[in-house]
Amino acid sequence: MNISNDAPAMNYVDYFTNQFPKDLAQMAVLRDELATRQGALTAAEDAVADRKKAAQELEAAKKEAEAIRADAKKEQDVARQAVLEATAKAQKLTDEATALSEESIRREQAVAAREKIVMAKEKTLESSEFELVAAQKALANDREALKNETTALEIRVKNFQAKVAALTA
Repeated sequence: MNISNDAPAMNYVDYFTNQFPKDLAQMAVLRDELATRQGALTAAEDAVADRKKAAQELEAAKKEAEAIRADAKKEQDVARQAVLEATAKAQKLTDEATALSEESIRREQAVAAREKIVMAKEKTLESSEFELVAAQKALANDREALKNETTALEIRVKNFQAKVAALTA
């Protein structure tokens, strides 16, 4: 297009028949190339955005993994502490059971010794009881003999008193 009118006038028929199809074809090629370049630029922008998003997701995943690892370590420490406490409690209970078993054995031995002493005392008491029964029988016999002798003496004393009374009278 000529604005200053310094060029010869344009022949539109010649332009539309000869030059326009060439310019139109060249514009279509430029349009396709521009679309390709624009698509490549969009793809590159999308790739950069995807990389940023992937980096953010990676960082979030790393933080989450670190948090999970820390939680797992805490749980492991708690579990270890629980195992240590349970082991200590089991050892304490084992020690107490051993002490109680030893005490039970000592008490059983003491009871057995006491039973032996009681059995010896029972035998002594039985023999003492037999001796006492024998002594009581002997005492009863002696009492009976004393009673008989006392009765006989009283009779003799009365007879003697009767004789003395007969002599004095």
